[in-house]
This record gives sequence, structure tokens and C-alpha cells, in this order.
Amino acid sequence: MRDFLILGSAIVTPPNPLPHPHPRHNIKPHKPSLPKLPPFPPQPSSSSSTPNISCTLNHYADSKLAHEFQMLVETARDPQVDAEVLAKVVLFGVRGNKVRTVIHTLNKVQDLGISLSSHFHGSAMNVIANECCRMVTCNHIEEAVEFMEVLARFQISIRELVQPSDVIKRCVLSRKPILAVRYASLLPHAHILFCSIISEYGKRRDLVSALKAYDAVKKALNGPNMYIYRAIIDACGLCRDYKKSRYIYEDLLNQKITPNVYVFNSLMNVNAHDLSYTLNLYQSMQNLGLKPDMASYNILLKACCVAGRVDLAQDIYRELQHLESEGRLKLDVFTYSTIIKVFADVKLWQMALKIKQDMLYAGVPLNTVAWSSLISACAHAGLVEQAIQLFEEMILAGCEPNTQCFNIILHACVEACQYDRAFRFFHSWKGKKMLGSSAEGHNCNSEQGDMHNATTVPNGISNSHLLSFAERFPFTPTTTTYNILLKACGTDYYHAKELIKEMKTVGLYPNQISWSILIDTCAASGNVEGAIEILKNISDAGVKPDVIAYTTAIKVCIESKNFKQALTLYEDMKSYEIHPNWVTYNTLLKARRKYGSLHEVQQCLAIYLDMRKAGYKPSDYCLEELIEEWCEGVIHDNGENQREFSSSNKPELERPESLLLEKIAAHLLKRVADILAIDVQGLTKVEARLVILAVLQMIKENYSLGHSVNDDILIIIGATKVDENPPKHILEVQEAIIKLLRNELGLEVFPARTKFALSETAKLDHPNISNLNIEALPGEHALATTTGFQTRRPAILVRLKVTKKSLYSWLHRN
Repeated sequence: MRDFLILGSAIVTPPNPLPHPHPRHNIKPHKPSLPKLPPFPPQPSSSSSTPNISCTLNHYADSKLAHEFQMLVETARDPQVDAEVLAKVVLFGVRGNKVRTVIHTLNKVQDLGISLSSHFHGSAMNVIANECCRMVTCNHIEEAVEFMEVLARFQISIRELVQPSDVIKRCVLSRKPILAVRYASLLPHAHILFCSIISEYGKRRDLVSALKAYDAVKKALNGPNMYIYRAIIDACGLCRDYKKSRYIYEDLLNQKITPNVYVFNSLMNVNAHDLSYTLNLYQSMQNLGLKPDMASYNILLKACCVAGRVDLAQDIYRELQHLESEGRLKLDVFTYSTIIKVFADVKLWQMALKIKQDMLYAGVPLNTVAWSSLISACAHAGLVEQAIQLFEEMILAGCEPNTQCFNIILHACVEACQYDRAFRFFHSWKGKKMLGSSAEGHNCNSEQGDMHNATTVPNGISNSHLLSFAERFPFTPTTTTYNILLKACGTDYYHAKELIKEMKTVGLYPNQISWSILIDTCAASGNVEGAIEILKNISDAGVKPDVIAYTTAIKVCIESKNFKQALTLYEDMKSYEIHPNWVTYNTLLKARRKYGSLHEVQQCLAIYLDMRKAGYKPSDYCLEELIEEWCEGVIHDNGENQREFSSSNKPELERPESLLLEKIAAHLLKRVADILAIDVQGLTKVEARLVILAVLQMIKENYSLGHSVNDDILIIIGATKVDENPPKHILEVQEAIIKLLRNELGLEVFPARTKFALSETAKLDHPNISNLNIEALPGEHALATTTGFQTRRPAILVRLKVTKKSLYSWLHRN
């Protein structure tokens, strides 16, 4: 019986097979001398005295010894090697887990132009496929891809070796976009896989890897591919980086590549938040001769919805109706749903219902989005009965409501303070039952009556009929559902607490909004300490407190007149790097009705400055009034009650914006020893009065604590040029300050002028310049300078000086 060696699908019949070495004999196989091999295997010769190469390779293929495989590898590297030798190397190496050696060997002989496709079929391909799957499963992705790349160079089909989605998934998870593109390039449907790779990175919000894959794909492609451009633009949208999508579009234009309508649609969709840019893209599309499709118009309507441009949305809708009448377009459900949402967002429920009638007339059935938008339009307008009626009509139409529809109804009930009704709906829906509005017995107002005519439920429809529909649409509550119900608890803290427990029972977890509502409910029931305790224990529930939770707790403290605790929570926010918002700052600044001490004023001024640094514009009016009352305490303590210059007499809208509070904060937040000069430059006489009184009030309170006054106080009013009279507004401020300090407070005030001199070098260069005395103080700016051969005229500061002696007398009197 002749032995057969099965290699793939080819069967080689050796003429004189060598006997296998006996296990008792230590016989070393010898390396045969290789004759020059023709392109195809020669016919065996029975008269040959030299061992045949095929018989020798059979011996090597059957051997399990590593050094024999090495000898086979050395044979394969011979310049006269043929396809049969390489096939045996591949199979031997795969079976022996020596894929790396196989890759190295095949790379050595890849320039010979040998094809191995005819040697790998059936069981041989199964061996290779199993090894490739093993490498992918063990996450040896790079080695697997490199092995398949080598096999592809020898014309071996790799299409069926592994599932492409498995390899791409592993590459995406390990963030190896270049490797994923290398693998996809080996397959005939590479362009589809390229889009899939980019999209997967976009879904994972990994735009950096998506862009790397995009660059690698551009190098692998021979020409422009609109699918790839659309995929990377959509990835930019998923990653919320609209600027990068614009760079890609500009790069296409620079390369003289004209995008098609689908690329424009993706670009418009990503930039739908910017209406002007979206309209420019729409115009550019038309300029390039591209015909917008229905998706283009839907995206334009979406951009109008985001921008709140109802007028423009109506114009586009009328244009679409005209195109439809001419048979050029057919409006779809997405168009109608979008325009309904445009009207719903601005509470134009009647116009939204008009679009509903247009849909029914055109034979376009309403989908869940359209019904939800209609229900939301009525709910936002406070029309609870009509929202419920639309919800029933939706069920009768056979459209399955989603959880958002249920939540909208519940929210409408809560906003209308119909708390019991919200809970009745919730329990009936949760029990797969439906309570119709007809069973509630609520009357509609005249406005709601118009709505009733537009959405009349067919006569003869009973509640039992509604119940049969409700059985088909089970209601699954979400965290948002429970948050709405928590608001419906009002001041019933224990009911709210039970809802939190119920959430956990059904597998839901309270979020920051849930805890914030619970804090507010707890405080409303009079348990302020419990509300603070909830805030402290939120992190124990695995939720990080956010700005809403802290702001709610701060509001609770202020309402209970515990300003100290509110400030502690404010400092905790900053220590945990939770940035306060406008509501937080405004709640703190409006907390006090008056100030009793300098420390309280300093606290509020520090919050005010934090608010300005954070980019928020505070309402200065209330804070100015409070500080004014605190400042005027200096006058009241003297037995005076003069409010001639009170800033609060001027209406808020007529008061010009000023740096009053910044000036006061700059002085009051300093140490007492640092106050050598009070700068009131640029302030009106009313504001200058407040700044001076604030500083004096601070000096007075600090003096009572043991801080002494070490020097005279200078008040800087403004600057004027030499030999020129001060401007009128400076003289008015000076007169008002002198009147305040002398007449109302009994302090000694003297005018003081500051003269600035040039340096000695300037005097030598310009001997004609008269000498000027130097008298510079901290905070004052030298205005005398030289420029070339000309010297700027020195400026003089208009100042007033309050003597230290009179300050001591005033402090002792008080």
C-alpha cells in the first residue's frame, strides 16, 4: 500500500517513501541537496538514487520535532523553493504555534511571486482559520492581522478566516485605528468596513482615533469616497465637535472635491445648532447644482427648531407644500413631526394641531414623535385636559406611546398642581390600566373648548375600550418619572422617601435631581437639619452632588435664616470643585436684608467678586442698597440723619453701570494697615461718598478691635494737567467729599496736590525744564515722561488729605 500525504486539497503520491525512523534508533535526519525545482512539481522517477525531495518533506511534515521544523524553514528560504515547500512551512508552523516564524519566513520569499492559493483548501484552511480565531480571541490582534496580511500577499483568501466584525471590534476597544484599517484593506468590501471603523469610534466618542482612521483610509483609497467623508462628519457630530466637521469640509473644497447631497446633509445636521452656517451650507449646495432632498429640508426645519425661528420654519414648510403640490417632493412623517415640534416648543399648540390636520389630509399617519410633540405643546401651555385627550386619541389611533408621553402627562398634572391626579395616572398605568379624562369630571375653559373641537374623541368610545388598548402598551417608569412624582409630594417628606425606596426596588437609582427634590421636600416640611444631612449622605448612595443639589441646600439654609451654614456649603462647593451657577450666587447675595458688621459685608463682597470672575453679571442694585445702609451707619452714630446723596433714591433702570462695588471691595478686602489712599477716580459724587463711608466704617470697627490708624488718609479724586483748572465733575466730587468729612463727620480735610519731577538724566539733557518736587505715593501713577527731545507735561492728581489726629478724635467721639 502506497502512502498518501494530504496537503490541503492536493494529494501527492511519493514513489519510494522512506521508512519512519525506529523510535529505538537515534537517527538524525539529514538536509537533502535540492535540485532546481520547476514551476510545477515534477513526476517521480523510480530510477533516482538520490532521495526524492517530496519524500524528504513528507518526513519533515510528519515529524513533531522543533529542530526538524527549523530545517524545513531553512529549506523554504532557498532561492529555488516552490509553492509546495511554503505550503508545508505554513501548515507545520500553524500546527506548532510558530506563527511568528511563518510570518518571518514568508516575508523573506515574498518577492518570488509564488501563489499558495491552490494549496490551501478544505481542512488546511480550517487549520489556518482556527489559529486566526484563536489569536483574535486571545487579543493578539497585531499578530493576527500581520499573519493575514502575509497570507494575502501569497494569494490566499482571508475573507472566511475570521468574522471581520470581531477583528474591528477588538481594534476599536484597544484604540488601534491604523491596525483596523490595515485589516479592512485586505477584504473586498473594504470601503464598507472603513465606514464601520470610523462610525464605531464616533459612537465611543473617540474622535482622535476616528480621525486617525480617516487619515489612514484616505491613503488606502485611490480616489474620493463620499461614504468615508459622510462617516467622519457624522463621527464629529457624535463627538460634539462641529468645528472639526467644518475643517473637513474646507479640506474637501481645497482639494477641489465636490461633496454630494448626502455629505452636505450630514454636515448640516452636525451644525444644526448654528442656523446661519446651516443656511450657508444649504445655499452652497444649490450653488454647486445639487438638488436638496427631503432630508435636507428636514434638517433645515430642525435647525429652525433649535434656533426658535418659527417664522423661517413656516416659510420652509410653505415651500415644501408648494413643491409637493407640483409633485417634486413628498412630505414624510419626519417633516411633519419636526414642524409640530417647532410650534410645540414655543407653546403654539393651535398651529401644531393645524399641522396634525395637514398630516391626516395627506394620508400620513402620526408617529410617536408627532404625538409626543402635540401632547407636549398642550402640556406646556397648561392645557392638561387637552393633553390627556390627545394621549387617548393616540392610543385609539393604534400608535404605541413611549415613556416620554406618559412623563409629559404626569409633568402637566404636577405643573397644574393636580398632584393626586398625577399619582392616580401613575398607579393605573403601572397596573396596565387607563383612566381617561372623561372619568375625571374636570371642566374645560373657553380656550380648552376650542382645543376640544379639534381633537374630539369619537362618540361611543368607552373607558373599557381604552383599557383594552392600554393592556397592549405597558408603562415602564424611568428615573425621570419618579422625579416628577417626587415634585408631586409637595411637603410630604415621608411620601417622597418611600418613592426613593420604590425606585431602588424596581431597579432604578436616584440621580442628582432626585436628591435635590428630596432635599427641598425635607426642608419644606420644616426639617432643615435633615435636608443638610441628605446632602452630606448623597455620596454614600454612589451619586456625586452637583451644583443643583448644593444650591437647593443653600436655599434651604437661607430660608431658615442660617446664613452661616449657607456660606459653609458654598465653601464646600468650591473645595470639591463644583462650580456655582448664577442661581447659587444670586441666592447668596440676596440672602441678607441688612449688614450688621464689616465681616458680613466682606463675605458678600467676596461672593460678588467670585460671581464676576466666573463670568456672571450680578444685579448690583440690592447689594448697593445694603452696603449703603451699612455705610450710612457712620452718620447715624454721630446723631445725624442726612441722606442728601442717597443713591437709592434713583430708580434702578436709570442708574448707570459703575465700578462702585469693585471699588468698595478693593478697599474693604485689604488689611487696615494697607489703606493709605482711597481711590474714587471715575466715580460719581454719590458713589465716592459710599466708598469713603465704607472705608471709615471699616476703620471704626477695626479700631474697636484694637487696630490703630498709623498715618493720614489721602483721597485721590482725579487727575488734571498743569496750569489747567480741574474739570467740573472733579470739582463736584471734591466739594461733596469735603462737605461729608467736615460738616457731617467733623474731620480735618486739606487739599493736597502731587507734583511729579523728571529724573536727573532728563534734567541734564533738558536744562530748560524747571525742577519739580517728587511726591509719589503707593497706588499713584507717575505721568511725567520724556519722549525724544520733547517732554510730556506732568499731570497733577487732585487729592484730599484727612489727618491722623482728626481721625483719632473722631474715633474717640464715637
